[in-house]
Amino acid sequence: VEPRVLRRPRIAAPSCLGTTSSNPCAMTSRAVLAALSLLLAVAQALHVEPLGARPALRRAGAAPAWGVQGELRSGGVERLRGGAPKMKPVAGKAKVVTISTKKGAFEEWWFSHPFITRWWFAACVTTTLISWERLPVNLPASMLLLHWPPILRLQIWRLLTTFTYFGSVGHNMLMECVFMLNYSKSLEVTYSGKPAQYLWHMLINAAGLMILNTLVGLLGVGMEQEDGSKIPGTPFLAQPLLYSIVWIWARQNPETQMSVFGFTTVKAVYFPWFLLAYHCVMGGGLNIFYLMGFAVGHVFYFLQTLHPGTREWGMWKAPAFLEALIPEDTASASYGGAVKTGGGEDGGDDAEEDKKPKVTAFAGKGAKLGKK
Repeated sequence: VEPRVLRRPRIAAPSCLGTTSSNPCAMTSRAVLAALSLLLAVAQALHVEPLGARPALRRAGAAPAWGVQGELRSGGVERLRGGAPKMKPVAGKAKVVTISTKKGAFEEWWFSHPFITRWWFAACVTTTLISWERLPVNLPASMLLLHWPPILRLQIWRLLTTFTYFGSVGHNMLMECVFMLNYSKSLEVTYSGKPAQYLWHMLINAAGLMILNTLVGLLGVGMEQEDGSKIPGTPFLAQPLLYSIVWIWARQNPETQMSVFGFTTVKAVYFPWFLLAYHCVMGGGLNIFYLMGFAVGHVFYFLQTLHPGTREWGMWKAPAFLEALIPEDTASASYGGAVKTGGGEDGGDDAEEDKKPKVTAFAGKGAKLGKK
């Protein structure tokens, strides 16, 4: 069977135009109609008025979409992007959204202490908690003390934990931590925002305490263990390091008046001896922690500040890698002293500051808060 060929039927042209081949006027008419159809399609797609309507718009006073300087006005942009309706301006001021940057209570307290002091406190709390017997998983205190045979077996964390362990969780540990926060802060603020320098001086004191602890162990002082063996010296050096800081601070501020339980005052230069006497009166005896701390603190202060032949040594300056690791603290001026003082040389300055008129944010009789 032969396939049938489908042919498109020919539509007859109108009698007035005739066929394309015989009537050239028909070709011109079709070209004009095609051009107008294309122009209308483009105008409809762009949502702009046809060319023929623009003179009428200009006569009616409508502005063109394009400005004099070639800038596209908002009405033209809306028409070109889909003919969005014009938004009427809202009366009144623009709404301003503010983000509160106020710190929480704990965050404000945390950043009120200098860099080294707050992280030393955090290390002390962490060391105490990981050795708490009431926790299901804990590290025995015997794994934290200073003992050279285990250290030589690469238990090097003992070199750190011996300076961060104030004892098991209890009243004494809490008081030592509060004591450390106060006096370490008071001494660190004197370094003018140089935590690397303060840490380096603490490391020098720590090295001095370990040397002194070895000498104390040779004298027969030590801690007995459960198995009957004896660890020479004092295995925990956090308290001696703290009391060396107290001694250095007291020597730097000898005339500062220290309040003793709110009943009386004592000069800061005698305050370390008052602490030792108070400990003896309360039944603690002659505590070796105080004596070791006072001895190392005095030697450090004498060599670093008083002696003319040693205070220029380069060993007192922090190494470059430590200064690069711990940059300067720009907020050091906002910490202030942790210990309240009165009288002495500083008392007059405080009195003069109190006489100055204080300007507060709520001064005056205004009805709105925050206006002077």
